[in-house]
Amino acid sequence: MAANGDFVVDGDNRSRLSIDAPPDVRPVSLGDGTYVVYGDVTDRYRHGALGDTLEPSSLVVVDPIGPEVVTRTVLDAPLVFEGVQPLVADLDSDGDPEIVTTIADAENGARIAIYSPTGERIATGPVYGPGWRHQLAVAPFAPDSSTELAAILKPHVTHTLEYYRLEDGDLSVSATVDGVSSHTYGSRNLDGAVAADLDDDGAVELFVPTTDRRRLVAVTRRSSEAQIQWEWELGGQLTSNLTGVGLDDGGVAVGAATANDVFVWTG
Repeated sequence: MAANGDFVVDGDNRSRLSIDAPPDVRPVSLGDGTYVVYGDVTDRYRHGALGDTLEPSSLVVVDPIGPEVVTRTVLDAPLVFEGVQPLVADLDSDGDPEIVTTIADAENGARIAIYSPTGERIATGPVYGPGWRHQLAVAPFAPDSSTELAAILKPHVTHTLEYYRLEDGDLSVSATVDGVSSHTYGSRNLDGAVAADLDDDGAVELFVPTTDRRRLVAVTRRSSEAQIQWEWELGGQLTSNLTGVGLDDGGVAVGAATANDVFVWTG
């Protein structure tokens, strides 16, 4: 992404697509050679949770081979997309990818909205008043290993982890757990959790900071409820993103840092 909001395609014939994107957005692959990215920057929503008062107002699918804009879905005012990148995953297990976004406005706050690659809105999650929703990961979290979305409801106020399930066009919350926070207000650190089978027990955990950000906890969905299975003390407040890396032996390494220490866990 260029500073002026262009989508830049590098290659033998470098080219640009004008989509007027905020400078910090990140393109995400749709798996078929196209990419989805936020565009059409606006200042009509001044929440400022992510460090400034500029947010995108469109969802743009681009083909870098053309290069061309394939679809451009524009939100009507006062709505915006609140985030720097959507998630792409097969959330309803139908074999096709969905685009997971957070949309927001000043009156109603934020909610999760699911789109198809053609720009059709498939489903919208519940709204609980003003505040942000931080979408974190899509994985087989559920007790039956079906796919769910993990997101934090109001990470600066409510500190509630929500698990969403998309079934027959309905997006609903299947489980929650309180006392966690994936983001600090105004921070650009948005990679606030890691989803993986961290302890090799066959279940996917979500590794996420507690509200005071002095511990990291592993949350699982072993039953109809979500619960904290185990935790790590940091000895100070988390100041970094959480980073997960797959290892050659099939395990996972997770990294995090405080103001004084860098930690790496393997499992």
